[in-house]
Amino acid sequence: MDFGKGITILFVMLVHVIEGVYKTSGYENYDSISKILMAIIFTFIMPVFFALSGYLYHGSNNVRTYLTGLGKKAVNLFIPYIIFSVVYVVLQHFGGNVNNLYSWNSLIYIFEKPIGYLWFLYVLFFIFVFVGFLDLLNVGVYAQLIIYLLSFIASQVINMPYIFRSTLTWVICFYVGYLLKNITINWENKKILIILVVLLCIGCIYQYNGNTDWFHTNVLSLNNFITKIISIPIAFYYFNHKKNTTFFRYFKGLGKYSLIIYLVHAPVTSIIRVLLLRIGFTNYFVLILGISVITWFISLFVCWLSNRYTLIDAVFSPYKYIRSVKK
Repeated sequence: MDFGKGITILFVMLVHVIEGVYKTSGYENYDSISKILMAIIFTFIMPVFFALSGYLYHGSNNVRTYLTGLGKKAVNLFIPYIIFSVVYVVLQHFGGNVNNLYSWNSLIYIFEKPIGYLWFLYVLFFIFVFVGFLDLLNVGVYAQLIIYLLSFIASQVINMPYIFRSTLTWVICFYVGYLLKNITINWENKKILIILVVLLCIGCIYQYNGNTDWFHTNVLSLNNFITKIISIPIAFYYFNHKKNTTFFRYFKGLGKYSLIIYLVHAPVTSIIRVLLLRIGFTNYFVLILGISVITWFISLFVCWLSNRYTLIDAVFSPYKYIRSVKK
């Protein structure tokens, strides 16, 4: 699972780099390349991230444990969420050449509507609330699966506030990860992979047939539901078959830092893109490579700083310091 988190966060960074360049004027000739890459990467990154969280999820058997767990998650998710919401908007207003500028007033409403990429932390918390509550009610595993499928459909056809729509949309991905941990699967059986790939191809045909907006796969919708859900067991199949190589160990070691990289990479990507354009790096491929490499190593540098300095680590893991103060 650490390898899964490590390799997936790399693709999260890459797709945001590509999306940033795609939205920058002057690169229309490369739209086809950008669209194909975004369509592929956006299809799996967030479903897999939610599924990884679901795989690591442990239910609560009493109200006290449930509320204590939610309190810990609220601290660890919402404190970085608030800090980086402010950082992101400040950098947008002072960085220049911004694709989607958020107003200062948007900071007032971050508990109603998240800013940019930070929606993942916001939604993840309320998924924990929802799934944990059903566990408290002792709702069976497959009964929950049916509830989450119906919840997803409801989120697509009923107009509702963001907090409900987003939670009901993505909880199914979270729970697929939970199911993959709790049901017996023979990951050595290649027939499983063949079936999954066939289903993925069927989903792709349905998704792309006559749809001019085919490359917008970042959101989970009725149109791309099959491809995004099937991407989860395919990714897990890959994680289970990755050999213990240097490549594997590198990304496995980064898995525990995936949240830090997630929080840091987006504002850094925007800054580096602006700086490289200003100093004359305008070639599409050089720009993509340059932004990716620099952003990746800056993110890793912040991970190193978090290991070295308590104040920085407290930004990303605040609960353990609050707990130590209480003791």
